Amino acid sequence: MDETLDESSSVHEGLPLVEAITNRKYCLNCNTELTDEYCPHCGQKDLPKRQTLRELLTNFVSSFWSFESKFFKTCKYLLLKPGFLAIEYTGGRRERYFHPARMYVFISFIYFLLFYSLPDASDHKMVQGSGDNVTIRGYGTTLSIDSLELSSMAEYDSIQQTLPEDERDGWFERLLRKREIEVTRKVKENKEGFERDLTSSFTANFPKIFFILLPVFALVLKLFYLRKDIFYSEHLVFSIYYYNFFFLAGSFYMVLKLSPWSDWLATLTGLWIAVYLLLGIKKMYNQKWSTTVLKCAGFILIFSLFVMIGLLLNLMITLIYI
Repeated sequence: MDETLDESSSVHEGLPLVEAITNRKYCLNCNTELTDEYCPHCGQKDLPKRQTLRELLTNFVSSFWSFESKFFKTCKYLLLKPGFLAIEYTGGRRERYFHPARMYVFISFIYFLLFYSLPDASDHKMVQGSGDNVTIRGYGTTLSIDSLELSSMAEYDSIQQTLPEDERDGWFERLLRKREIEVTRKVKENKEGFERDLTSSFTANFPKIFFILLPVFALVLKLFYLRKDIFYSEHLVFSIYYYNFFFLAGSFYMVLKLSPWSDWLATLTGLWIAVYLLLGIKKMYNQKWSTTVLKCAGFILIFSLFVMIGLLLNLMITLIYI
């Protein structure tokens, strides 16, 4: 084939540009023989090597329109038809819709951009108390910090030295006590500044927590539907689409909450987010309603525990390194 390609290339070099274009038989990207408008090997469209300005602009517009139409069509089905896109994907009908992984990257970026940027979206008071007893509350998680009125690690060490060796704190307890003393000291000195730094560091890890919990989301679904002939990867596809819906609907919710006149729309969006998972599970797994409701409730309970564990670990790590 290489010899044929070389001959074809040498012949084309001697032809006028238009004639060379109309006689091209091989893909310019991978040299595969063309049988249609698109290369059967790499998928590149059969376009001229050299393009006029009109051709260049036409191709740019058509490419954008193709992306735009596919993206917005996918968003429409994602918002209005729970479970539909996951069924389409697992059924092999994928090219007509925007790829779920690419959509995850794009929509999650928009969601967290809004979350960190809009007023009140990430405004959350995390520090309560200003004396020796401080409570840290982080989106459903709570840590109570009691420094036992110790003012420094030197005082703590001196107390430890008075105890028998087998009753002294280990390295982990010592680390926690050190952070407790430092946190209470920082709260006393500058509560507002400490709370600002704590909230910023704590919420900065939200995208990572969401991503880490994604395979857990699919795993819990797998446990609830072990008897069904469904691959873990197919549960994962459903999970990614649900995440995409949550990010998209959540973005609308945050924007709608900005204006009093659209507050009722934000309420409707919040209600839709609440029932969407149930409808999606019913569509995806096709069981009777009573079974679906029970499994959905059990799923929400178990996955919520994982979310709480993730947030609690994030809070503890934040307090250690802040």
